[in-house]
Amino acid sequence: MNTKLTLETVTPLFLGGANPRGQPELRGASVRGALRFWLRALLGGVLGDSNLDALRQAESAVFGSTDTGASPVAVRIQHDRLLTVPFSRLAAWNNATRNYDKVGIAYLFFAARKAREEPERNAIVANTTFDLKLSTRASVSSWGDKALQQAYAALWLLTHLGGLGARSRRGAGSLEVVEATGAPNDLPSLTIKETTPAAMQAELKDGLNCLRRWVGTAANVNNPSTFDVLNPSVCNVWVVDKSFDSWADALDAAGKVMQQFRTRRRPDYENVKDALQGSDLKQSVQRAAFGLPIVFYYTSLGGQRGTLEGADHDRRASPLMIRVTKLANGKCVLVFTLFRAQLLAGGEGLKLQCQGRSVMADAPDLGLINDFLEEVDKKVARRLEVTGW
Repeated sequence: MNTKLTLETVTPLFLGGANPRGQPELRGASVRGALRFWLRALLGGVLGDSNLDALRQAESAVFGSTDTGASPVAVRIQHDRLLTVPFSRLAAWNNATRNYDKVGIAYLFFAARKAREEPERNAIVANTTFDLKLSTRASVSSWGDKALQQAYAALWLLTHLGGLGARSRRGAGSLEVVEATGAPNDLPSLTIKETTPAAMQAELKDGLNCLRRWVGTAANVNNPSTFDVLNPSVCNVWVVDKSFDSWADALDAAGKVMQQFRTRRRPDYENVKDALQGSDLKQSVQRAAFGLPIVFYYTSLGGQRGTLEGADHDRRASPLMIRVTKLANGKCVLVFTLFRAQLLAGGEGLKLQCQGRSVMADAPDLGLINDFLEEVDKKVARRLEVTGW
């Protein structure tokens, strides 16, 4: 059994090899890793978020592990020569103004910019097509067909809610299936057929309903969950009720709102600034809700920097995913997915490293993300929530 697909990059794809800032690569291993994440989120809605051993076993049965052996599902990619584009061109660097004309894109993709001694990153250009084949290995048992169906379900989630590669939670690497053969009949179609934001809202509802009925919906999930779980009690999905002419217009609009919302936001701005000058953090740093680490830079303090991360873990992916979906008429819409999972597990707090010392604070809740989404309603367009799944 196999499924042959043609995929398209809706937004530029930052996907490096051994050198993240080297030439972009498109590899089956990267797609497999993204599919594993979405399968884990889907299975978490069945097995819950407490029995991690059962979850690992179910995930490994599809994508393999060092304990269970190779995956019964093969993931293969074929593509022609990949055209690439540098970050500065994506963000439209303007030599005359010494700034970016597409401020929102520059903000969302900022980690790809030139940094000190490191060159800027290049991305695989939008509208690049490549072939993806999901198949069962010849040596596997009849379980292989079921495993392939679960991989297909994960691919639906990846191409409707997520993205691939660096900055994928900020709109980079959005993918869509443009052609599919050999797809299972009892799972939702991978191709986008809708032409309006409201119709896309309905398609997401129907697809999520179909997947949850197919995989099962019996589990109880903690709130907040211990990891990203696809369950309506701890996950929200919205389609922004506005059609854009291009992916760039869509992400620039979202990025401008995020930049305006987060830049010098009080009380974080003064709270961190005081800590850099020798004080303790007077309260939690709310911006941590968008993910870690965060580098704070103060020109008013002579360029002094501070890095905020978890007390025990330096990284935490953003709970909020921003994605661009291309509709059947060529217009683009924004899709937001918020996983209401623990920001840091086990009561772990925040650590601000500055001036050779560490300053601690409690982790915040996700309230600031809700405030940001309300700004999207005001400054871009209202959000249509995907409910009833």
